[in-house]
Formats: sequence, C-alpha cells, structure tokens
Amino acid sequence: MHTGLDGKAILITGASSGIGKATALAFGKEKGVNVALTYFKHEASAREVVATIERDGGSAYAVYMSLADHASIEKAVDEIAKKFGGVDVLVNNAVYAGSAFENMGKSFEDMPMKQWEETIGVNLFGIVRMTQLVVPFMRKKKWGRIVNVSADMSYDSMRGAGPYGALKTALFGFTSNLVEELSADGILSNAVLPSWVLVERNLERFSKDLLHEVEVAFPARHITTPEDVASMIVYLGSAANGVVNGEHIKVTGRGSQPLLNMLSQQYMARQAGR
Repeated sequence: MHTGLDGKAILITGASSGIGKATALAFGKEKGVNVALTYFKHEASAREVVATIERDGGSAYAVYMSLADHASIEKAVDEIAKKFGGVDVLVNNAVYAGSAFENMGKSFEDMPMKQWEETIGVNLFGIVRMTQLVVPFMRKKKWGRIVNVSADMSYDSMRGAGPYGALKTALFGFTSNLVEELSADGILSNAVLPSWVLVERNLERFSKDLLHEVEVAFPARHITTPEDVASMIVYLGSAANGVVNGEHIKVTGRGSQPLLNMLSQQYMARQAGR
C-alpha cells in the first residue's frame, strides 16, 4: 500500500504510551515522514519514542503539551511548525485525566460535577484549539488528514464512565463538523473507536488470569493491541485514504463491551473475596 506520506509532517498528541506511542512508531516507519509527538507527564518515554524512530532512520520530535493549557498547545504547534514547516496530519489522541482516577467507580449520582466539567470541557476544548491551530497549514496545501481517537464506550458504556463516554461521543459531532468545514480544501476527517486495548496500564493492572478471561469477549480470541489501532490510524491519515471521510470506525475485534464489563466485575469481586 502506497501511503503517499513522503515529506509529510505528522502530529500525534499524547504519544508517550499506548495507542499514541504505537501510532507514532507506525508513522515513523513510513519513508520520508516527520513525526511530531506531544507528552504531558512522561517526557522520558516520549524521548524514547523519538530515539526509536531516529534509530530506524526516521525523523521525530517531542514537545510538551497539556490540553488544559491552551498556551502550551499554541507553543507546541509553533515549535513543530518551525521544526517541520507545518502539520499535514493530526491525530487527536491525548486525554487529560485530571481527577478521573480518584472518581473511578463512583455511581452516577455521586460523580462530582467537576469531573464532568473537567473531562468534557478541558479535553474537548483542548482538542478544538489544537485542531484550529493546525488546519491553516492544511488549507494552504489543499491537503490534510485529521483522525480523532474516540472510543467504543460511546456506544456501550460502563459504570462510572459517564464523563469519559460523553467526551468520546462529543467527538462524533466534532468530526462531522470538520467534514463540512474542511473537505473542500482536501482535508479528510474521521474518528476511530477502540474498545478494550492491551495498553501498558492494562498489562500492569490486570493479572494473566483476567486477561485470559477477557480473551473470551473477542471472537478471534485476540485482544485488541495498540498496534491494531495504529494501523487503522495510519491508513486514515495517509494519501492511501482518498475517500473515507466523516466516518466513525470501530477497531475493536468485535469485542463485547458489556461482556468485558461483566468479566471485569466478576474478577474484581473474586479478588475482593480472597
């Protein structure tokens, strides 16, 4: 498959780990690509991603950015534009967690309004601002690709995930608006929806026994990996994608979110009873 990315500048937000990291590494393997990635807390990990891409003959650059701080977003884009001459492909992957982990598992009525405001407001407005800043580079070239990383949880949620699910659903409307606003200038916008993914934190938090149980929720007995999601993002963000626009594409391996929820709850209950 010819991706047509030679000479293009790719910006992936939140790329020090997980799906973002896998996406940066996947783009970094494409000939002549310049990969820019942002990090929030894990600078060392971001530098490792850059080093890996450069070691394999690619070009990469890492900058600090917080979705909660629009000045940092503006500074990051300015640095990247000076380094690579602009941005041709934007992958909105970063998520500002804030106090989400403190409120994880709380019932709907006990979920603080601050958590709703923080998860939806900070993240959505940060993503909007990031996109506003890179679109002029794409319009000038009459070409661009935007991929928003949503989540299958937009369709099948779980207890305590109201703010996160609502944020990821908001990206549907945002993506649809980008199609109307940008398509005439050769800019295609899509959303990808991963389900339960074998990112680092899941490998660290859950035992092999639970992971074995989770496999049952996937028809092919293959839990979705960050690399699986990255492959779809690279396609959507490349010239190989000449027509897919405004779509919400699941990358889940048909994993059942309700079944995953049930298995996780049963496992946690068993662990608590030991």
